[in-house]
Parts: sequence; C-alpha cells; structure tokens
Amino acid sequence: MTFSDPMDPSIPIFQHHEEEEAGPSTTIKAEEEDGPCCLVCGRVANTGHHYGVTACLGCKTFFRRVVLQKNSPKCKYKNHCRLEKSVNAKRLCRSCRYQKCLEVGMTEDALHPCRDVIGRRVRNNSSDSSPISSPPSIPTPLSTITDMDTDIRTRTAHILGEPANGNEQIHFYSPTPDYTNVIVNHGIGPSLKVDILLLREWVDRIPGFRELSERFQQHLMHRFCLRYTVIEHGLFTAQMPYHKNVWFLSDRTCLVSEFENLPQEIKKHLTPKVINEQQLLASFTEMLIHEVADPLRRLKPDSVEVATVKTLMLLKPTCLREIDGDYLSTETDIKSVNDVRNRVINGLYSHYIKNGMDPEQLPIRVSEILNLTGGVEQCAARALEEMHPTRVFNLSSFDPYSSNVIFGYYRDV
Repeated sequence: MTFSDPMDPSIPIFQHHEEEEAGPSTTIKAEEEDGPCCLVCGRVANTGHHYGVTACLGCKTFFRRVVLQKNSPKCKYKNHCRLEKSVNAKRLCRSCRYQKCLEVGMTEDALHPCRDVIGRRVRNNSSDSSPISSPPSIPTPLSTITDMDTDIRTRTAHILGEPANGNEQIHFYSPTPDYTNVIVNHGIGPSLKVDILLLREWVDRIPGFRELSERFQQHLMHRFCLRYTVIEHGLFTAQMPYHKNVWFLSDRTCLVSEFENLPQEIKKHLTPKVINEQQLLASFTEMLIHEVADPLRRLKPDSVEVATVKTLMLLKPTCLREIDGDYLSTETDIKSVNDVRNRVINGLYSHYIKNGMDPEQLPIRVSEILNLTGGVEQCAARALEEMHPTRVFNLSSFDPYSSNVIFGYYRDV
C-alpha cells in the first residue's frame, strides 16, 4: 500500500537505483510503472511505506542495514555528491544516500526489534537482537511546520489578549470557557487583521516556500489567506461552549445565524442595525458552523494534523492558470511543491504509527482529516463572495495590507 497524495503524483528525481540493494525487481524500469516514487532514489517499482516514508525495497533494506549493522559510511567528497537524475545513480555514495534517507524522514523508531533483522532469523530473548542506536534523525518537514504553526498561534493568541504563561505554547486557543466579553461582530475586517499580518511569516517558514518563484508565492498566499483564517477561527469556535447558531472569532466577537435561544451575554449586544447585518451573513455563518466547526469538534485534531491540513491547502500545485499568456509557476515550483506535500503526508503516517494507532484505523483517520479541507475550501470561497459587498457598501473596513492580501490580483477560486 502506498500513501502519496492521489491528487499530486510526485515527480521522480532519480531514474536508477543501487543494484546491490534493488531486490528481485531490478529489471523493471521506473518509466514503465505507475505510482508514487521512492523519496530517496526516485524509483517507482516496488515502493511502499517503509520506516515512515514512501520508499522502495532497496532503500528500505539499505537503511535497515546501516542502522542494524552499525555502519557509519563516510563520503569521499565532503557530502557533496550530486544525487541527480543526470548522474549514474547505480553507484550512489552510501554516506550521501544514508543522509538522504534521514532528510526525507526515515527514522530508526520505526524499526521493529524482532522483525527488522539481518540474515537468518533466530528466536531468542537476548538483548543482542535489539536494534542499535543510529545517529539522531534531523527534524522532518512536518515536525518543523507543526512547531512553527504552534509558535504563530501562541503569538496570535497573546496579541488578542490571551494571558502569557511564561514559555508555555498554545497548541490551540484556550479561551475563557464561557461567553464573558463576547460581543456580536460589527465588521469582519478588523477581526482578521492579526491573522493576515502573521500570515506572511507563516508561509515563509514553510520549508521550500521562499525558493518558489515570487509570482507563484504571491498566488499561493493570496489563495490561502482565507483558508488560513477559516481554520484558525474554526479551532477557536470548537473550543468555545457549544452553540448551534454561533460562530466565534478569536478576538471574542461572533457571527450569529439565528437569534432565538441565544445566551444572554450575546443577546444584550443585539440592536436592529446589528441584527440586519447578521441576517445578511446568516447562511454563511450556518455554513461555517456545519462545514468547519462541527467536524473540528467531532474529530478533535491534534496540532500535527492541523499543520498537515494547512500545509496541503497552501501548497496546491493544481491551482494553475495563465495571466496575459504567462504561467504562474515554473516546472521547478511544481516539483518543489509536490516534494514537500509528499513528505508532509508521509510525516502524518509516521506520526500515527509512532503513537501506536491501530493499522486498520490509520487510513480511516487520514481520510477524515484530509476531508476537512473540503469544508474549509467551500467556506473560504464563500467568505470572499461575502466580503466583496461588505467592502463595497462600507459595512466593514479593511486596512490596506489586509485588503491587498485578501482581494489581491493573483488570487483565484
């Protein structure tokens, strides 16, 4: 079974493989097979999910041998071997190949002490059968993104008035668990300002994002901005006391879809003008609650899952179009985006495996988490439609920077 994103087939970086590790299917050419490629060598044949990443049997065996046999291969060329398609990959430097395994996310934690042995298998209870320690793995892209996402959310919460707790980070918002100081929103623009201001830093800290062409960066950020805010305010709503008719924003304002049975703390802020404004957005508010807040409450995603969803929604290589005859992205852009997406998805599987999830439940959970993107996409597109008239009719103000990001030239559906 392979686990690459079916919407974004990865582009092989290498066409060949080291013969001694290639296994029985060496004669099958990668060009003749369909499916995801090995993230280490680019081989398409005999790939599967091994030690936390998509890899072929040859690279799986190579990594296992290095770890279990205490091999410490040294590079003769100062770790600058060219692991490229144009180079004969059948004789890859073993040191650089091992470093590539670590870079794409392979981890010794995924080795099983009894199953992953070398040579003839002998049943014994000796401690000698346990795997030895390998050099520490470098941080995977998903762990880096998760830490960054938590850091930005912590700062956002503190800017919006969440009390600072020393060095404690806020994986999710921790609102006061009641309706204290909640008022009905009277202009969506100011409520999004902090999110939009920190959005640029968020996307810049995604591995590889700043190496993309400037035009493609702008396009992805404009397209992503409302998806980012929908997810963040959805997380805040999911942590507030449940009310079927109220969508909360992280500045402790709210949108109301119906006005019956509202908490008194919210109801006291209703005036005829506010009611009219809320009625204009009532169907959109209901959509936000049912498509985003309710699934978040039900699934209770952790910080790694949320970081995965946000990254996949940002790095979407299928959102291409031509403007004045020019493409928004280059071929290199698409390769880079596909590489990060594949590594993030593999990181999500590794996260589940490391935490001992039942293998039968793993694909179900992945499907449920990735399905969150559908509701967010719909609500973000609807949000843009709703914001245009609020800006035109001066029902809400947007500062110049937020206005440029939200209604920018390079955005699309």
